[in-house]
Amino acid sequence: MEHVGLDLGALHTHVVVMDAQAELKKRTKVRTEQLAEWLRKQPTCRVVMEACTQSPAIARAALASHHETVIVPGQVVRALGVGARGIKTDDRDAEVLARASVRNEHLPSVHLRSEESTAMRELIAARALLLKSRTTITLSVKSWMRGQLIGIKGRATSNAFSDAVRSTLLKRGEGMPSTIAMLLETYDHLCGQIDKLDEQVKEMAAHDATCQLLMTVPGVGPCVSLAFRSHLDDPTRFESSSKLASYLALVPGENTTGGKIHRTGMIKAGPTYLKALLVQSAWAAWRSRPNEPMVLWARAIAGKRGRRIAIIALARKLGVVMWSMWKNRTKYDPSKASTVRATSASEVSQPS
Repeated sequence: MEHVGLDLGALHTHVVVMDAQAELKKRTKVRTEQLAEWLRKQPTCRVVMEACTQSPAIARAALASHHETVIVPGQVVRALGVGARGIKTDDRDAEVLARASVRNEHLPSVHLRSEESTAMRELIAARALLLKSRTTITLSVKSWMRGQLIGIKGRATSNAFSDAVRSTLLKRGEGMPSTIAMLLETYDHLCGQIDKLDEQVKEMAAHDATCQLLMTVPGVGPCVSLAFRSHLDDPTRFESSSKLASYLALVPGENTTGGKIHRTGMIKAGPTYLKALLVQSAWAAWRSRPNEPMVLWARAIAGKRGRRIAIIALARKLGVVMWSMWKNRTKYDPSKASTVRATSASEVSQPS
């Protein structure tokens, strides 16, 4: 079998083909938009590329042409020799990937999500981007108002915020600056777009059996279930709950040396937005379902380690419970989520 190394670019892709003995067979450059057609004309081979924006589409095209496909994680390519000794060119990178494929039959490869999960993830990513843009505008408006010694109450999560700002500023003799007026118009437009995406999220979750199953978990709604579904794509790719928790980066780090075990804070990795959504779900369950066994378990942790650590632990448990339900296709069972029970209503602390 031949080994094909690809260095993907926006316009052109450098291609290096080697045989099983690492002998160079071909070195060429193909327009990236024509790469799928080029792969269809090649005999069955092993295609290796670095993970990037174009890699999922090219990988699907390679698989459709019956090629073995490897998408090497960006953290690994340097160890394979890409950019070694400060020399890095597109053609050289393609050759390094092809040679690495010849040497190593078991190259690490990132998970290639299904097209359905990709569409879900694009919807969640678009919503997250609009929320971030709205938050940026909100902070800018609030900062200007503080500079003018003007206070305003309430959270900026709907058009009520822009209405309150306009009402407050128009009562002043100076009126409202044109820059703030434009920011508020943009804010209103973003609120409308976010509402439309929220409706799409609800509709997509309503028509997906897995999302419907996951939403039976306390604190989990359409957005969280869809994000979890799209990020994991296939629950069987995680061998255990500990591997899932590590993927979600809801576990402490470790710096052990010389036989001395030292735990550090929560690791800074994983799908950031999904992790944030799970933490929000943990807060929602904490406040609205105080009698839930999982929440009682977390409150016991809070009494010993503090509420912040308890919420992270609850977010991790939510992720593990959702993964187990999805993998085994079972409904949510509070008794399996935690064995902690409230012995009396007076012993259950009220949500804070």
